[in-house]
Amino acid sequence: MRLKHRIKLGFLAFTLGCTTIGVSFVPPTASAASVPASKAVYSKFQIYWKNAKNSSSSLIQARKYLTNHIKEVSPWQATLMTLQLENVQKIKLAEMDETIYNNPVQSALFDAHSKMGYEQKLTYTSLLKEIKDPSIRRLLQEASDLGFKLETSEGIYYPIINYEMYKKFQPYVKPDIAAYINIMADESNQATISDAAISVTWDELIRRTLEKEAFLRNFPYSNRTSAIQNSLIVHYIFYGSDNSPAYDWYTDEEVRTLDPEVKNAYEKAIKNRDANTQSVLLDTIEQIVELLNQNHDELTPQIQKMIESVEDQFVNS
Repeated sequence: MRLKHRIKLGFLAFTLGCTTIGVSFVPPTASAASVPASKAVYSKFQIYWKNAKNSSSSLIQARKYLTNHIKEVSPWQATLMTLQLENVQKIKLAEMDETIYNNPVQSALFDAHSKMGYEQKLTYTSLLKEIKDPSIRRLLQEASDLGFKLETSEGIYYPIINYEMYKKFQPYVKPDIAAYINIMADESNQATISDAAISVTWDELIRRTLEKEAFLRNFPYSNRTSAIQNSLIVHYIFYGSDNSPAYDWYTDEEVRTLDPEVKNAYEKAIKNRDANTQSVLLDTIEQIVELLNQNHDELTPQIQKMIESVEDQFVNS
């Protein structure tokens, strides 16, 4: 499935230029670095970043430079530089996706993956052991240097941003972007949905959904609030996905019964809830569990109305 058709990490739109549109940044306070030194680092990064829009080598330089020097700038500068890097990576990601989608590359990746064994995780090291074509080897090396990793879904191989690498920036950026990086790294390490199936446990699905809800509650004016809101699909925790339904839709009767594994995950989420935690989703789960207990775990019109209401809240918030 092509980049524009599949569920993309974070569903992020690009924010080009200064990348500060909608950001509630405040002027930086004192940092470990001196003001002249941090300004010099920031200015040099801007040169790499501006050139990176049209040059893969400049993007590679920008990534390396930020990794090596982010500790020398203020939290405000570190945050802005991190967001700028992500924005330009997204531009390159679209370009790389088009290149990798070409049939010769897809065929080479398919053949290499089949030799490795489909149960094996896709890594550049394992792929390069099998692929001998020089042009495809160079392409994979470039993808790696640009900070992408490879994934596969529905028989198609495609690149995604490797957000695990962004964790190096977390100690230096503002709290909202540190939290955003955690959310994105979880997804790039293991996609929530793959081939229309939920590919994480129900416990993990609920945890991820609640983490996004907490982000929206704690950082309503973050530069990445819109991205997190767009990625928050409440439907999954209440109905599942096409290939991982929460209810049994395949009975002869019209009775829809909740999967016991899902019910167990709901109950664990309620049990582990912090008494001081405000959560519309957890409140809804608690109310639904009460109704399920009263109705032999069957999906009732009242439960459906409740789910529809909470979905509307997050879509329209």
